[in-house]
Amino acid sequence: MTQASRDPAQTQMGGKLTAPPPKAPPSHAKGLPHVAAGNLPVPVPGPSLPVWTCEFKPADGASAAPLDNLTVGSLFKAECHGDIEVPWQNGMVTATFKEKESSYTLYVLKNLKLEPKSAELLITAYKPGSHAPEYVRFVQGENGFEMVKPKWEVKSVLPPNEQAKPYLPYGPWSLSLPLWFIIMVFVILAAIGYFVWRTVRRYNQRSKMLAELQRHKTALTPLHQFYRDARNIRRQLHNVKQIEELNTISQELNREFRLYVLRQFEIPTLDWTDREIVRDLKRRHRKVYYRVREPLRKTLRELGRLAGQKQMLFKDVEQLHRMSLDTVEKIDSARLGGSK
Repeated sequence: MTQASRDPAQTQMGGKLTAPPPKAPPSHAKGLPHVAAGNLPVPVPGPSLPVWTCEFKPADGASAAPLDNLTVGSLFKAECHGDIEVPWQNGMVTATFKEKESSYTLYVLKNLKLEPKSAELLITAYKPGSHAPEYVRFVQGENGFEMVKPKWEVKSVLPPNEQAKPYLPYGPWSLSLPLWFIIMVFVILAAIGYFVWRTVRRYNQRSKMLAELQRHKTALTPLHQFYRDARNIRRQLHNVKQIEELNTISQELNREFRLYVLRQFEIPTLDWTDREIVRDLKRRHRKVYYRVREPLRKTLRELGRLAGQKQMLFKDVEQLHRMSLDTVEKIDSARLGGSK
């Protein structure tokens, strides 16, 4: 083969025949963009759902409205049926649309009935206007059906010429300090306020107690004054003619015992609770407290309980009379440092 008989598209290089570079593809029509073969869009098929026939009907209840006068939030029903079965499961049916802006034009509130070839849904609408989407899909997971070209109209509850006005935002609040610091300061101030109130309250109660002490001041010592009062109560107890008199005697015994503690330790026993009395005795008379705290607590508790009863027995009052005498003797012995 001669040189002239070779293919002109081939060239000789180093004694070997090489093919020419590939030609560019033919140009497209003028004005049309060129799309490479590897960039062609691949269509994504959507889920195939059966098409059912649906009919809107008025719902039952106070929030229902006629179909020709639906407003935002009105309840109505969608009764649907079809020839192809839908395998419903447990779960709520939701309404989906092709257009994102159509969301909430229909909203499923409750599944009234779900059967393979029929369904009844309680629905409402949250967007006013005339709606005619291409389709509405009622789905439950991957199962459901499609309603084609539905139409409905929802009226706005606002007057025709009035536009909805959003609530203006509050603030912005100017917080130059962190929130935890403000809370801590508030707690500290509240604690200080409570401490001041408690101190003033105790001062007023002590002032009242001193006035009460002056009013009940006698020439006898607190111990002998209580002995004298206890003897009077004892005589009243033995002269009781009616059960109702025991209540008056028990209240008097409770008062005289508290007056003894008031005279002896200057504690406002007539105004304070039993716990406050014992706590103050511990704070100001620690030695006496550790020796008589249990009998003192028990006597105060039992006297207060008996004085609050409407019906009581003679032996109960007599027993507490002896208990109060024993407690007073223990308190006086502890105060004087004795071993009794």
